[in-house]
Amino acid sequence: MLLLVAGAASGELGDLHPTADSLGAMGYLVVVGTLVGFTAYVWLLRNAPISLVSTYAYVNPVIAVALGALLLDEEITAQMLLAGAIILGSVALIVRKSGAALEPGRGLRRRRGVPAEASPSA
Repeated sequence: MLLLVAGAASGELGDLHPTADSLGAMGYLVVVGTLVGFTAYVWLLRNAPISLVSTYAYVNPVIAVALGALLLDEEITAQMLLAGAIILGSVALIVRKSGAALEPGRGLRRRRGVPAEASPSA
């Protein structure tokens, strides 16, 4: 909505030529994309460490590009492949580090009510 207002303020509404297909696609993205994305995000917040939840924002564009290529035959360039590999590699490092921090015996998991120094280590 903000971009629509900014476009109108800068005089770009004359270049806007919406079609039924484009309006339908926008409606689908707003309704379905928001419902699915928000539901997945809330589920992650309840079931995963925050360090892992924060990575969804990096992975979403990679998934969108992959789906565009698979479903709509969109072209994937070498630059896009490199960027996707960097993103996925970075997320893999975060997931690996977060997984190591959650393993028993690393001092981060404790029994309820037992101080960290009294927790048994593996």
